[in-house]
Amino acid sequence: MKYLITSLLLIGLTVSVAQADWLDDFTNSYKTENIDKAVDNAIQDGITPNLIVEHGLTITTINPQNIVKALYCAGVSGEDIYTAAQNNNISTLIITAGFQKSTVECGDKVADTQAYTPAGRQGRGFGGTDSGPRGRLFASPSTF
Repeated sequence: MKYLITSLLLIGLTVSVAQADWLDDFTNSYKTENIDKAVDNAIQDGITPNLIVEHGLTITTINPQNIVKALYCAGVSGEDIYTAAQNNNISTLIITAGFQKSTVECGDKVADTQAYTPAGRQGRGFGGTDSGPRGRLFASPSTF
């Protein structure tokens, strides 16, 4: 039992030190280089987008839009970015603006072709199942 407690304590201390290391590296990379480099280094170190966003928001000089942009530029999937942003109360407008900024600044590195926004329920007239004798319903009154 003594060995188990000692082992768990040692693992806990190791994880805490590793956590502190990436936070220091992230902050130093941001201050000496830029947010793009800081996020890129964190992603390469295996840090999740959620932790990056959470820590990035604690640095007062970082705009949330730039964190989102840097995540897209680092090749993180849009769904992961959207989830991390929502977990940290970043609005969909900021996510979209960050995506647009990323396509301008580092277009070829962006993993997604569009910002991830979950589609809501589609209204009537947007394709779907057969709607009776006339076939499918379309948004346009055209009969082409």
